Amino acid sequence: MLDVVGNILTYVVPFVVVLSVVVFVHEFGHFQVARWRGVAIDTFSIGFGRTLFGWRDKQGVHWKIGALPLGGYVKFADDADAMSTGPRERIVDPVELAAARRQGLFHAQPLSTRAMVVAAGPLTNFVFAVFAFAAVAFAVGRDVTDYAAATPRIGAVVARMPAAAAGLRPGEIVRSVDGVTIVAWGALQEQVAASPGRTLNLTLENEQGGVRTIAVTPRAMDRVTAEGGTERVGALGVQLGVLKAERVIEPVGIIEALGAGAGDTWRIIARTGAYLGGIFSGHNSGRDIAGPLGILNASGQVTTIALDGAGPGLGDRIAGVTLALLGWAAMLSVAVGIANLLPIPILDGGHLLFYAIEALRGGRPLPPVAQDWAFRAGLAIMASLFLFATWNDIARLFPGAQ
Repeated sequence: MLDVVGNILTYVVPFVVVLSVVVFVHEFGHFQVARWRGVAIDTFSIGFGRTLFGWRDKQGVHWKIGALPLGGYVKFADDADAMSTGPRERIVDPVELAAARRQGLFHAQPLSTRAMVVAAGPLTNFVFAVFAFAAVAFAVGRDVTDYAAATPRIGAVVARMPAAAAGLRPGEIVRSVDGVTIVAWGALQEQVAASPGRTLNLTLENEQGGVRTIAVTPRAMDRVTAEGGTERVGALGVQLGVLKAERVIEPVGIIEALGAGAGDTWRIIARTGAYLGGIFSGHNSGRDIAGPLGILNASGQVTTIALDGAGPGLGDRIAGVTLALLGWAAMLSVAVGIANLLPIPILDGGHLLFYAIEALRGGRPLPPVAQDWAFRAGLAIMASLFLFATWNDIARLFPGAQ
């Protein structure tokens, strides 16, 4: 029973909190620009399905929290559905169109207003990431520790990975691999990465000075290269454990922290863009695409590592987990922003694609039938991507299911 409660607190709660924050940021971008442009808003929802909690504000907006915390939406007054795929009624008459614009109906607004409202969601995700990364940098400082040269001490062991199956323990130091002396973490990484599927004999020393040798076989996995391609490497499922006294931290000012936040955000965007480009060109596989289970697992790992590295006090543990999850939320926010800009109907990028076509057609949108079929195709694509990502998650978490 205690294990169940612990897993809920370590995995489920951080997952729900982080995803809800990222979704709120995205939808708030749509909401705020829509309100600024005078668009009438019906609903602001975090989550889907049955309403768990909700209220209606003075402007008539229904704010609510849904039972399924896997997304959210802003529904405008004239939307036919929560995905804003079209208006309830299409207005053609110029007089009626002008009246609808004065009423704030979204689908009657000028093209520029609709484009700004739609683009605001992903852009707000990127802005949030900049400030979140900056906040972490300002609070923690710049870590200039040379991790490659650090003592090869195991800080955490990832569940259901080869290291966990072989019985490696946090705190142990890897002294040799196949008889070759290991003095630094970087050397251990090189040995493991170069040995996918090949059994290695690791000599380990524990905190009491005891020594043992175990056999472990690194799992073959694809890793994204700096050029955006992929390479097959070995992975044990261990993370470096650096003692507090071994870390080298430099304080960071506010302006410098903002620069670091912008740099971190841009690097993730560039790396993700290169990876996606590699998928479409056939140079990369899609094995690294993660779904809800992958995000759940990553949230739990981030929380676990933060707890392991925090001080003994309750305040230290809360601060450590908060900063770790803020950094994770920033990374996830960038991913959500990029995903929503993909030119797939029902996503923001799909809406922007339709608006671009409308602009090229002199202000004439695509015929309703064409838009309807495009949105159906978009739903099919998104359902397929969801299933593919979920299968990737299952394959990573439960290798025997492959």
